[in-house]
Amino acid sequence: MHWDSSHDELRPQIPQKPLLGPHRFARVLSNIERAIVDEATAAEFYYRLLREAPDPLHERFIRHAYRDELEHLQVFEQLYIHFTGRDPQYTIDPVQYETYREGLLLALEDELEAAEFYRDVQLSTTDQLVRDSFYLAMVDELEHATMFGVLYGEEKP
Repeated sequence: MHWDSSHDELRPQIPQKPLLGPHRFARVLSNIERAIVDEATAAEFYYRLLREAPDPLHERFIRHAYRDELEHLQVFEQLYIHFTGRDPQYTIDPVQYETYREGLLLALEDELEAAEFYRDVQLSTTDQLVRDSFYLAMVDELEHATMFGVLYGEEKP
């Protein structure tokens, strides 16, 4: 980074390249495909968790995350169609868990992992549509992680 001293104030000059380095289009497309599978997997997982919710707070938080995951899935599918001109084809492997509490912990961990992945995708492209799509999902994933952390903390071991 260099500084532009032609003004009275020093202002940093941010380079016009992705902070994590530019990725080829094939990698961006692969990241979109992964996001589609991850969102579809999370939606199916939260649908099952929702049926096990022990009270209205758990139900409200899980339903919120479930609906957001469906919205993200739609956004990423549209992004895929925008770039390829075809519908994405994918399958999911359902998340396995033995207890509701274990499911909450897995959801929390998955949300944090997704947020990091989405952040890294954003920082590897200058395409504004890709950046905005992954930013929207990243912010929601952090919100979901907070909610699942609260629910997990309330559940007795």
